Amino acid sequence: MRFPVGILPLSAFLLAACGPAPQAEVDTTPLNGREIYATRCVSCHQADGGGIPGHCPPMVGSPILAGSSDDLIQLILLGKKGPIARNGVTYNGVMPAWRYDLNDSQIADVVNELYARWQPQRAAISPEAVQNIRQSLVGRQPFSDSLPK
Repeated sequence: MRFPVGILPLSAFLLAACGPAPQAEVDTTPLNGREIYATRCVSCHQADGGGIPGHCPPMVGSPILAGSSDDLIQLILLGKKGPIARNGVTYNGVMPAWRYDLNDSQIADVVNELYARWQPQRAAISPEAVQNIRQSLVGRQPFSDSLPK
């Protein structure tokens, strides 16, 4: 069987066009605390910190935010699932463990953002404080029972 002469150059052109797609540049700029809250936390805790009734507790008036920064860091690193009671309301959602997704600086930034919004009297924490808590949790599984209630 004979092919028309023009089919070979057309075939070569079409095969070349099927090569790998050009790679888009990926923005690797680390997110700051406000951006982390907006991209990872706001869907559950809401922009105003009001939470979702029955699912996610509010940030407003949170005893965890008012309590030990070590407990807050541990909560962010290991996550939490199961019931949490606040002011007579039970919340039964799941907070993801962020220890593999966020570095120490990012966790410090998001904690400081939470403090700036809902606990403005709190002193800022450092990435080194997060690093110390992270190291103390080596070997601990996500959703550990000993997390703050």
